[in-house]
Amino acid sequence: MCFAAVGVSGQTVRASQRMNSHQATLRQTTLASRCCRLTSYRACLLAWALAGTALGHGGYHDVVSEIQAELQEQPGDAALRYKLAQAHIGHDEWRAGLQEIKLIERIAPGVYPTGYLRGLALHIAGKDEAAKESLDAFLTANSDHAEALATRGRVLVKLGFPPSAVADFQRALKYSPTPNSELIVDLAHALRDSGKAEEASRAIDAGLQTAGDVTSLLLCALEIETAASAWDLALSRIEALQKIAPRPERWMAERAALLTKAGRTVQARVAWAALRDHLLTLPNLERGSPHNVQLLQQSRQALGENTLTPVIAPPASSKL
Repeated sequence: MCFAAVGVSGQTVRASQRMNSHQATLRQTTLASRCCRLTSYRACLLAWALAGTALGHGGYHDVVSEIQAELQEQPGDAALRYKLAQAHIGHDEWRAGLQEIKLIERIAPGVYPTGYLRGLALHIAGKDEAAKESLDAFLTANSDHAEALATRGRVLVKLGFPPSAVADFQRALKYSPTPNSELIVDLAHALRDSGKAEEASRAIDAGLQTAGDVTSLLLCALEIETAASAWDLALSRIEALQKIAPRPERWMAERAALLTKAGRTVQARVAWAALRDHLLTLPNLERGSPHNVQLLQQSRQALGENTLTPVIAPPASSKL
């Protein structure tokens, strides 16, 4: 069976807010990662719909208008209708996408991977039982379709079957042409939810060997290992994150908070003091940013210092 090229890949772009509490930061990261993963493959569908159009960098409505104008002259063009279905589904217009899929299957049955696309649309719509049915049928004949396997894995997670999702994510990674950090994160979460936190950590480590210190993988590992009280592993993730971060202050605070949570009182006090001293040596404008002011207050509270003391820059050294 010959299908038009379609896929879902790409690294997830994470945008996590700076927060004081270690646990709150991890909750924020987890929620953001799940939302971004769902958004990413929708965005990919829209990008594929844009490919080959005169509006290569246009928006959804521009793409749809152009394709519909072409369909006025070629209503039976299944390739155009498939591109339109991709654009609709990539923009959350899953109802319109499903309507196009019906037309495609009538015009050109078996030519395009409509079973996969229907399953994806139904998953976006929250109709996961129906999504699984469509994906099951599609994968029976196309067992190496990485994107369909990944989508069914996400459906199985939603339906409460993480062990089955693990198998799909592993197969999706096997058939993916390039290392996919998004899939590795999905696999790690499914392993964790299956009661296999150590295997989840190993899956992330394997991903880091091929994809490098990708922030999304390190954050996922930090979340899982903190929940499992694997303190040394979690601390190593913070160290790696600090190395690739544009500024160190957030991860200095995360390290101190994690040491506190782990009950390593002496090490935690040293870490809080290091953060406080680092902040006090920053130039006034940097030290006075809302984020750094909060971190300074947090470090002083942890050290039992008077947090009402005004922040005064250390005196400049003078040469005699």
